[in-house]
Amino acid sequence: MQVSLPEITTAAALEEKQKLQKGLGYVDMIFFTAAALIGLDTLGAFSANGAQALTWLFFSAATFLVPYGLLTAELGSTFTKEGGVYEWCKLAGGRFYAALTAMLYWVSNPFWLAGTLSVGAIAAIKTFWFGSTNYQFGGTKASDAFIELAIALLFIWGTVWFVIMSLRFGKWLSVFGSYVKLMLLAIFMVLGIIFIVGGYSKGVHFSTADLIPGDWGVVGTAILPVLIFQWVGFEVQNGAAEEMHDPQRDVPRSIIRAGTIAAVTYALFLIVILFALPTNQLTGVGSFLNAYQAVNGVLPATIAKVLGWLVAGGLVIAYASSGGTWLMGADRTYAVSALDRTAPRMFGRFSKKYGTPVAVNIMSGVMATIAVAAAIMVTAFGSGAITTLFSLVLGFTLSTNTLAYLFIFPAFLILRYKYPDVPRTYRVPGGMIGAWIVTLLPFIYAAIAGYYILIPADSYISKSGVNRPTYELTQFIPLAVIILLTIVFYIWGQNEKRNQDVVVGENIEGVGGVAGD
Repeated sequence: MQVSLPEITTAAALEEKQKLQKGLGYVDMIFFTAAALIGLDTLGAFSANGAQALTWLFFSAATFLVPYGLLTAELGSTFTKEGGVYEWCKLAGGRFYAALTAMLYWVSNPFWLAGTLSVGAIAAIKTFWFGSTNYQFGGTKASDAFIELAIALLFIWGTVWFVIMSLRFGKWLSVFGSYVKLMLLAIFMVLGIIFIVGGYSKGVHFSTADLIPGDWGVVGTAILPVLIFQWVGFEVQNGAAEEMHDPQRDVPRSIIRAGTIAAVTYALFLIVILFALPTNQLTGVGSFLNAYQAVNGVLPATIAKVLGWLVAGGLVIAYASSGGTWLMGADRTYAVSALDRTAPRMFGRFSKKYGTPVAVNIMSGVMATIAVAAAIMVTAFGSGAITTLFSLVLGFTLSTNTLAYLFIFPAFLILRYKYPDVPRTYRVPGGMIGAWIVTLLPFIYAAIAGYYILIPADSYISKSGVNRPTYELTQFIPLAVIILLTIVFYIWGQNEKRNQDVVVGENIEGVGGVAGD
């Protein structure tokens, strides 16, 4: 059965898409998606919330991860156009709706790469290769800042280089990075079990009562946003939908397997750390690095040192894998948006040689460079603290990322009503009731998390290092700038005379049986 779905595209989109190269097979998609889902940069911070984090992990897996995965499996296997998120939202709500979604979805990634990921890489190198996170390169603030900036730039542009390369090559950053992440987590778990069994774990551990959620301000501000940030990523692969070999068949299957890998990994990590560390030490676990340091004392000094060198190198690769995977998907999403006259056409240019959106790739690298350079200089020569600066950057990253999903989730339900006759190789079970459930559950999570990120609880503000007005200004002003920039770019794109609309008919063909409904 074929259904013709008329599409308004542009001359530029048709021209640039001829450069796309097939590069994602089924196994690639599993590890590509796993690389997007499994993030070591926030894992420690989440576990620092204690035993209630375990409760929320399991509860959110059932009420957020599963519905979100089902929703994305249907969208990703039905509407298989390059740019994924942008195309879904365009079909659902029109070009401006999709343009704002694409901007929010993309813009957080360069700052995330510059913030938590590059700084995490620097912290790992200082800790394991030079003995302390507070180690000062060269012995002075100036030399330390210069070398930190050099490391950050190498990390950022090394990652961007993989993103610019053809997907057949660049995907190996995601695939290999996934293996490295799982290996690092396995090492931690083994050390954690030895830590527990060997009697090193002393102090008051969590009780059944600790599993019950406590301060709802903390839940909304410190747990739910980080949880959502950890769980999201199923749709990233659809940024490269027309570079997949068989998206209709492989998207649902890869989502199931990648989601299972992520859920099991997160659960095992959290269980081990809760049993290994007493409650009074959990608050000090701000990162995977802290968690590893808490248990590696079970090893002889020489072995611990050598393993530490390897762990530091592994963390750098793991962080680059996370950032690179998201850039591969988000950059393509924004490039397709630009080609569709919602931004300047130059942002949508693809490389003829590599088939990648080189203009947006470079723009992401430049934005990340400016952000990390400014942060390092302010920290080195100003009165700011690196922890304060990057807690604000993380807040901005979480807010823009979360707000994007407030547009993405409803698009699924709108498309169910708007295009009911389009064949779906996978369909969310339960008919329209099931469709409403898998839309509302993740949407409610994103709405609550979005509110608390922008207007956090007092307990979170007290730990951020700034007062409430300053914190909220650092969130609302950038959001206002993003909205204004989206409007300016939209007008710019609409007024480009050499890029005109073209109407084409797309035949969507059902493959195999239709699940559910």
